[in-house]
Amino acid sequence: MDEDKAQLFHHLVAKLLYLSRRSRQDIQTAVAFLCTRVQSPDTDDYKKLAKDMKYQCNTRHIMLTMEAGNGPKWWVDSSYAVHPDMRSHSGIFMTLGKCTAYAASTNRS
Repeated sequence: MDEDKAQLFHHLVAKLLYLSRRSRQDIQTAVAFLCTRVQSPDTDDYKKLAKDMKYQCNTRHIMLTMEAGNGPKWWVDSSYAVHPDMRSHSGIFMTLGKCTAYAASTNRS
């Protein structure tokens, strides 16, 4: 992929990352994958980005709604040495009723 297209890819993924953290938690999985590809994107990655952008346009009506429930629930998961460089991966997820209140994922050495 040429340099201009790669920079556009990086720019759009950064915008999607902001959206996924603020208002569109439904795209976090796709954006997390795209974030791993910003260093050296190829044409298949660009097609995946285009598909996600089309999804954004077609689902503009979806709103972030928060509804109280029975208190917070937490889910925590970790995997040891699962990446090719033997790094670990962990994630945490919290809900308040019917909404996601907090989600995070980290790579550890």
